[in-house]
Amino acid sequence: MKFWAFFLLVVSCLLWGGDLAPVFAQVTSSGVAVSAQFSNVPVQDGQVVCSSASGLAPCKSEYDVAMSGVFVQSPAVLLENKDLTNGKPVVSLGKTEVLVSTVNGPIHIGDFITSSGIEGVGERATKSGNILGVALEDYTTTDVNTIGKIAVSVGIRTAIVSTSARGNLLETLKEGLLAPTLTPLASLRYLLAIIVAAASFILGFIYFGRVSESGVEAIGRNPLASRTIQFGIFLNLFLTIAIMAGGLAMAYVILII
Repeated sequence: MKFWAFFLLVVSCLLWGGDLAPVFAQVTSSGVAVSAQFSNVPVQDGQVVCSSASGLAPCKSEYDVAMSGVFVQSPAVLLENKDLTNGKPVVSLGKTEVLVSTVNGPIHIGDFITSSGIEGVGERATKSGNILGVALEDYTTTDVNTIGKIAVSVGIRTAIVSTSARGNLLETLKEGLLAPTLTPLASLRYLLAIIVAAASFILGFIYFGRVSESGVEAIGRNPLASRTIQFGIFLNLFLTIAIMAGGLAMAYVILII
């Protein structure tokens, strides 16, 4: 067995040009990387990168809508564009290692990963917004200043993370204002959700305003029936609230489908 192993090693070395000390690059990604134009800002392996006017650079803000992928120094497969002046490999879809921290809490398998305020470093997503992908490993260090590296299934998209109703509404409005910078489908969803929510509130206020106005006039004409009229006004108030709640529910469904 030792003879055959030595024989195969010698044959392999001869086929590769006679070098008896072949060097294998450390592959940090199983996703397909694409060569992209980078700015002159230094970038490290595993950093989350965002698009800018001068090219890709490490992201600097949370839930960045300009997120483009992860810089991978030694990808398994690279589709290279040699026409780029400062082209570097970026993985936008697939499994790769990403620099992360616990600045937004410990990371567990299945958590959404997004960009953070630390340049090029990912964090656990705790609210709705733009995400990089899903964690495939745990990272639970208690030192928030320590930067680690975990495997992430990269797939940039917007995600709904369950929080309070008020928090979801505020996040929806925030993402809607950023909709022009998202993909066409995401933009359509956010804009449609805002239109539905706004329309329900506007229609509700208009409906209740008219009912209240007619109720006041009716009380003036027939004071003896004031209690019945007031009951009708309160009933229409509850109906108005139901219309608004229905509009918000429809907007939420639009976001999650």
